[in-house]
Amino acid sequence: MPTTPASLLERMGAALRPAGLCEICALPSRQTLCKPCTGQYLGGIEPRCSHCGLALAAGGFTCGVCLRSPPPYIRTLTLGDYGVPIDRLIQRLKFGNEPAIGHWLGQLLAAHWRAAGHPLPGLVLPIPLSPARLQQRGYNQAWEMARTFARELRVTARSDVLMRVREMPPQSRLPLALRTKNVRGVFAAPGPLKAQHVVLIDDVMTTGSTLGEAASVLLRAGAAEVSVAVALRTPPPG
Repeated sequence: MPTTPASLLERMGAALRPAGLCEICALPSRQTLCKPCTGQYLGGIEPRCSHCGLALAAGGFTCGVCLRSPPPYIRTLTLGDYGVPIDRLIQRLKFGNEPAIGHWLGQLLAAHWRAAGHPLPGLVLPIPLSPARLQQRGYNQAWEMARTFARELRVTARSDVLMRVREMPPQSRLPLALRTKNVRGVFAAPGPLKAQHVVLIDDVMTTGSTLGEAASVLLRAGAAEVSVAVALRTPPPG
């Protein structure tokens, strides 16, 4: 697939961007974001639904939607909400040829996973890209995050367990109501997974349709339970 004008501009911007500056506030920083901006945008502090990761306006551990219809994954860990200005970080990761951002996000996710006291997984898996998209991008941003996440927790990560077996239109281009249907039959896991606790890694979770489909496939392949860890969670519309 040819390089799009948007991805070309992102790569040009990455090459010209001054090194050693915070992506958000442009103050000196040894990391992708300075400590204050990391705390503000990727602190994972506000109360969130333990199942789907949406921010909760009041106390409690589970949102109303998950109480009525729990997703196939048992928990979601996220660093913050997807929106301006933090969305540019994901754009750089996906289209700016900067996989190092994925490594940094994987480190943050692992630190938050450990701090939350969640059980160590038996296996860490990325949401796979299609072969065409992987060839175009040169790397899978979810795998860059997943392998760093696993290394920090000293557990196993693999990129050959969950496979994308069908091409589909990008979820971001579809109305929310069509995203669940769009991902049906997209993934396969040869298995058996022998009753392992699996953590799925992705950069952004919007409706949860992609991660839900992947989790269902892994449970059918023998996983005992599936958790989700994503860098950012898209708030509901409105």
